[in-house]
Amino acid sequence: MSERLSTGLRDYLLGEGSMRKALEDCVMKIYSGAAPASANDAVTGVLLVSVTKASGTVSSGERSTPRAYEITIPNATTSNTVIINVTVDGVGPTSYTYTILAEDNTMAKVCIKVARMLNDIPQLVAIPDINADTPGILFAQGRIDGLDLTLANGGGTTTATVTAMQAAARSDAMYFAAPSSGAMSKASETWSGLIATSGVAGYFRFVTSSDDGTLSTTQVRAQGAVSTSGAELNLSNTSLVAATTLTIDTYSISLPAE
Repeated sequence: MSERLSTGLRDYLLGEGSMRKALEDCVMKIYSGAAPASANDAVTGVLLVSVTKASGTVSSGERSTPRAYEITIPNATTSNTVIINVTVDGVGPTSYTYTILAEDNTMAKVCIKVARMLNDIPQLVAIPDINADTPGILFAQGRIDGLDLTLANGGGTTTATVTAMQAAARSDAMYFAAPSSGAMSKASETWSGLIATSGVAGYFRFVTSSDDGTLSTTQVRAQGAVSTSGAELNLSNTSLVAATTLTIDTYSISLPAE
């Protein structure tokens, strides 16, 4: 099985981010008929159902909010440790330790090093305030909008103050769980939608809420076939009936090894 990726999605993966980030806040739209030759092409057939988180309504351009923290590090000396505990994707807390070096002769430099350490965590992005010195300050948030995570001081010899600045807030769009073994599955939530028009499902697209379905080389899209077996999306019955609810129990997307 192999989804067709739009040029916009491939450009994003090559130049900016991950598949998981690209498909955050996505909506699955299922159409009748044969799929277009390319995910860049305008949609064909009839839109049968839009699948979201628990059949929720997703407005055009709607986005989730990432969780954000401010980390304050007081004046510290060589050989002291700064430890940040991180819990993300339900895993943790995991302790990340930075040991201050003699070359870190300002707190701004310490914060740059701690931010670099946190940036090695795939689900986080951290930015130091290079103008702050005593104390040093940096900011961290989740890379995936709406993904909940927890940061806390881990008890190093230099005590960092970790303050939650913004809580994560999910829209009713869908997102994916952390990847494993070259594949990424739906998160542990309900994917469903109220069927608007009766018809036989032929193909689907993952799109952003603002995608208008026209010809585009910039929209982020992943497209696949729908069938009862052997397709990118397998349903128990492809004949969809208006005013009933379609639930997607399982779905995963993978990238080939070569």
